[in-house]
Amino acid sequence: MITTLIALSLSALSVYAAGDEDVFEWRPEIHHVFRDAETMPPAWFSQLFALIALSPWLVLTIGWLGLGVTPFKVLGQLASGPTIRPVSIVAFLTSLAAVEYLFYLYFTRLNIFETLSYLALLLPVVFVTGQHALRQVQARRKSA
Repeated sequence: MITTLIALSLSALSVYAAGDEDVFEWRPEIHHVFRDAETMPPAWFSQLFALIALSPWLVLTIGWLGLGVTPFKVLGQLASGPTIRPVSIVAFLTSLAAVEYLFYLYFTRLNIFETLSYLALLLPVVFVTGQHALRQVQARRKSA
């Protein structure tokens, strides 16, 4: 037991008091290893993906044409009543198409901040024209 006390007291002599240790000693140089930059997919692959993402619109259009639904026929039916004006419906569909085009631009060349700023300008237009279009469609259904 005495030998352990002597060993502990000798090891305590080598301990520095707070603030007495040598903080500024030479250390080995740190060599960072960075990962290689991530590669982007080829442009043809991105364009193919965009076509695949837009293909439901093509399928929808072909289905509508197969059923005999054309934009002129729909607008003609909506405009046949005295309370319906197709201007708001066309404005709503145009604003929706503008949002879809903005998403395409985001996919091809815009960054997220530019896209959000343009979207902030478009969304009030989409909201207002959508309200008017749906209000007119509802008025037509109630009158029929």
